[in-house]
Amino acid sequence: MPDVYQAPRAASKPKNPWWKDMIAQVLSDVGEIPRRSVMGAYCVYPGLKFITQQQDEEIVLMLRAHPVTNIGWILLTLIMLAAPTAILSTGAFANVAGNFIFVGKLVWYLMTLSYAFEKFLDWYYSVFIVTNERLVDIDFYNLLRRDITYANLDHIEEPEMITRGFVRSLLRYGDVTVTTASEAPTVEALSVPYPERVIDIISRLSAELIKSRKKGL
Repeated sequence: MPDVYQAPRAASKPKNPWWKDMIAQVLSDVGEIPRRSVMGAYCVYPGLKFITQQQDEEIVLMLRAHPVTNIGWILLTLIMLAAPTAILSTGAFANVAGNFIFVGKLVWYLMTLSYAFEKFLDWYYSVFIVTNERLVDIDFYNLLRRDITYANLDHIEEPEMITRGFVRSLLRYGDVTVTTASEAPTVEALSVPYPERVIDIISRLSAELIKSRKKGL
């Protein structure tokens, strides 16, 4: 089962829980609206759930690495797919039986597609989630391993943004690093779109959450 999934419609909930008003106010202050952009790498208030989500918790941001970060493995996949045809055209395997060539090509293509599929899953399921309560960093490595790191919003220090290079500046993506006072010293969102907005939303949510805690909410 994926870590993030479509939220079911609730039968009966309070119309305006306090945290929903808080989220709406923060998004209004930063000029954001619920939307999905940059090919799903930047999702604002997507209406999704994740496996350890609490009852009074809402996903405010769900982030993936910018799609441009996939160009490297996509180009490598295309080269690997074209390699057998290019090599056979040189006549290097002219004396090899056709059955062996067919099996070799089949194995090569299966390995190539497996590599591409794993890289896509790595991008798609490695997400950084910002809720009204905490930060959730899900790092997907393969079908058998994923690491999940949590950090409460009321335990974070000032988040930082790193955007270096012409391409990153042009496409507006970069790294977001958040220092925390919890067990995990830092939580990172790497190569995510609009890092300045991400930092702004995290800072505002943290400040509003601390205010709510002082009010006993």
